[in-house]
Amino acid sequence: MDIERKKIQWYPGHMAKAGRQIGEKLKLIDVVIEVLDARVPRASRNPGIFKMLKGRRVSHVILLNKSDLADPGMTQKWAASFLDTPGIDAVLPFTAFDGKAKKRLIDTLHQVNTQEKRLIKCLLCGIPNVGKSAIINTLAGKKKAQTDNKPGVTKGQQWIQTGSDILFLDTPGILWPRFEDDVIGTELAWIGSIKDTIFEKENLAGDLMQFMISHYPKRLEKRYDLDVMREKPAWRLFDELCEGKKLLMRGNQYDYARASQMLLTDFKNGKLGRITIDDVKG
Repeated sequence: MDIERKKIQWYPGHMAKAGRQIGEKLKLIDVVIEVLDARVPRASRNPGIFKMLKGRRVSHVILLNKSDLADPGMTQKWAASFLDTPGIDAVLPFTAFDGKAKKRLIDTLHQVNTQEKRLIKCLLCGIPNVGKSAIINTLAGKKKAQTDNKPGVTKGQQWIQTGSDILFLDTPGILWPRFEDDVIGTELAWIGSIKDTIFEKENLAGDLMQFMISHYPKRLEKRYDLDVMREKPAWRLFDELCEGKKLLMRGNQYDYARASQMLLTDFKNGKLGRITIDDVKG
């Protein structure tokens, strides 16, 4: 099984347009809520958002969304790290459809509303598939935005009333033109922020398997009944996974495509446990 890394780039034209539209709307905004995936806080930060906010008088809140899928200890470390960053007013771990999380966010929005406006206008932004639409639905108390576990569901900007004094501008997920580190592209593919039509699944799954071997070997053993040793190569574990799960093609050949899809899907859905990929230390 070939698990060499494949370079991943993704920047369709509609993302450039969406970025310009967000910049134009900022003059109307009181609070910017930047949504990150708690499993990959570094990889899921769009540097373009920071540039757009530079010099503007708006409050900046970071939501570490999908924190129920991330290592709780690492989430707290990331929250503390972001709070030390100039210009960031609040950081909250968040899980959509959690009533307590919803109340904390609403309370926080009132706290950072330093201009004491009666109607707080908030911009919700982030990369694809970090859960912005689910957050909107949580705050609105009913389904206002379409959701799915794949990028590109939100097609345009829309104002949504979520209370008597809070108005949200939901925006499409946007990436940036070029990844400085190929690892970022790989991690974004793991969480589903990049469509699976632009990378080789077997290479992507091989990278994820190698990460799991190095950082969460017991999770692989528990989920797939594998004998994981740090010196064992990823391709060998894929052989064992195919054999154990009867993932076979004609002639009893191992079906690496199905094994790869299984691993990637289990990770996205939290079946491998609460995992944080990005380390605060870099």
